[in-house]
Amino acid sequence: MTNFEVIFEGLAKTNDRSVIWNNWLEFVIQCNLMNHPQQETNFHDNEKEYVDLMNAWLNELTKSLETKSYYDILGEFYEVLVQSRSKSKSLGQLYTPPSVTDLLSRMAIPELDGFVNDPTCGSGRTLLAAHVKSKGELICIGQDLDLTSCQMCVLNMWSHGVRGSVLHMDTLEGKFFQGWRVNNYLYHGLPVPHIELVSESEAYNFIGVSNESKLVELNEPVKTESVQSKLM
Repeated sequence: MTNFEVIFEGLAKTNDRSVIWNNWLEFVIQCNLMNHPQQETNFHDNEKEYVDLMNAWLNELTKSLETKSYYDILGEFYEVLVQSRSKSKSLGQLYTPPSVTDLLSRMAIPELDGFVNDPTCGSGRTLLAAHVKSKGELICIGQDLDLTSCQMCVLNMWSHGVRGSVLHMDTLEGKFFQGWRVNNYLYHGLPVPHIELVSESEAYNFIGVSNESKLVELNEPVKTESVQSKLM
């Protein structure tokens, strides 16, 4: 077992797997929110373990990226050890294999003009493949009805340096629930890894207005809530 699996299995003894998983995803997102007031959370009892789990995830991802162009550790782990069969059946969730997302990106990239939108993004594998194939030139938009999938997509985009937004919404009904904008700023020409909360109007403007997808140059460092500050 990897260190990531060992830590998660220890946490899973204290609560339902899906509860632990969803709380951890929310914890990591909140640790990296830009210029946003700290929200009341129920993470206090497990904060140290959540930080350890985040570090284990990032360490495993870093090692994997030495030989791969992208790696959806979160989606793979979720499918095998967290996701219940009932949820998979009720939502019709099937995460696209990397071989298929690679094929889709090769077919679609020549036809894309500045951005790519996946209305059933899952954990974001298709967006990761598109990002790699375009050499980071695309703005990536992900949408999904399932909150857990959206949060995994946010963290996959954040950790791989993908620019864009993830929207938790019903794309068929056009109902928006919440959203995040990821890695959309530069500091002295370099991307700043960060996550922003996005309102409904901002989310739709991002999709519909081309200048919303341009990177913004910052003159001052971005303020994010560090992991260390959450442990003090």
